[in-house]
Amino acid sequence: MPILLYGLDACPVSFRQLRSLNHVVVSRARKICSVNTSEIAEECIKMCGVSDIADAVATRKDKFIMRYSLNSSVVSQICSLIVK
Repeated sequence: MPILLYGLDACPVSFRQLRSLNHVVVSRARKICSVNTSEIAEECIKMCGVSDIADAVATRKDKFIMRYSLNSSVVSQICSLIVK
């Protein structure tokens, strides 16, 4: 999963793109768990402790902004204003 999320913390991601990424995760879970329906694959994902794509992207984005808000550059000062 980290390879799917690499770089998304610094880029804006639309709802449609998040759905597309979620489809990739669910389709891989269907293959790994050898199930036919997306609902069962989503349950397998939850049971394995894999977080939702939207939650994972939001968490990574928050971490990214916090890291740069602690820096003393002009860009980091702008990021800290966005967080507040």
